[in-house]
Amino acid sequence: MTTPSKMARVEQKAANKLPILTVGEISPEVLLAWEIGCRRFCIHKGVPDTEMVSKVAWGMRDPIIQTWYHNDYDRFNKLSFAEYINEVRSYWLPTDWVVTVRQKMWSSMQGQKPFNEWAFEILSKNNLLQGTPSHLTDTNLRYHLEARMHPDLAYKYHAEKTTETDLRKWIKKVGLLDDKRLCDIERYKEAIETALRAERRKITTSKKSASSARSNPKAGRNMSTTSISSSSRPFIRLPPLTDNERQLLRDNEGCFKCREPFVQHSSNNCPNGFPDASIAAKKTRKNSPTVAVEMPSAVLVDESDSSEDSD
Repeated sequence: MTTPSKMARVEQKAANKLPILTVGEISPEVLLAWEIGCRRFCIHKGVPDTEMVSKVAWGMRDPIIQTWYHNDYDRFNKLSFAEYINEVRSYWLPTDWVVTVRQKMWSSMQGQKPFNEWAFEILSKNNLLQGTPSHLTDTNLRYHLEARMHPDLAYKYHAEKTTETDLRKWIKKVGLLDDKRLCDIERYKEAIETALRAERRKITTSKKSASSARSNPKAGRNMSTTSISSSSRPFIRLPPLTDNERQLLRDNEGCFKCREPFVQHSSNNCPNGFPDASIAAKKTRKNSPTVAVEMPSAVLVDESDSSEDSD
């Protein structure tokens, strides 16, 4: 046998032209393609089966193969074309080619491939095994595809309870189920991508905000200074209430301690405590006109000059 460094290929310009098997290593796939081309050629030319070998054998252009054919010319020409192809397979293909093809077919799983694409690959490999004990019937092919289809598709397939027995129709029905599964996967991926894009935008916005804060430290210092000055300001109590102020609070259900009108408590159980003088002065300006706009006692004095009032 020859040991060429490149693969052989089939060349045929038209169905009525002799198919050429170029020089190179012959694979099962290439030999099958040449066999099919030869059959088409003989049909177009009206060549009977008993003459097919003599008409096509010289289309194998490897000189070593041609010598092999020529040395047993008479015997080969008496064979049917199917018998001649078996002779070529036995002599020119690797001795373990059947085992190799069978193992590839039996170990093949659908994985992420569409079911129709994967099933076609399995059928193609099984087609190479025609005429050998390893060739599977349509029923066994269906069992093989059932056992090795994608788990998610298998779940849908068993739920569907398909009863189709014709292999081609069965593959078509299962293929439709798989198309739906793949569409669901695409929609799920799109939803995830949308969520991820939203999250990335959120992170980007946060980073820009942080970067803006770092690039403007003065604003941060001003906020910090304001916070510190507010918390460290001394508490200043209001001076004692005058008689008029007390009467005003009595008339408006007020508290003598927090000095708020319309409350449901008195000085003894006041939850608010004594007000800060500066804050009380601002609040009285905003209160209802029922109460004095600003009590005369809302003058800032030191805490030591005032004492607690009681109702």
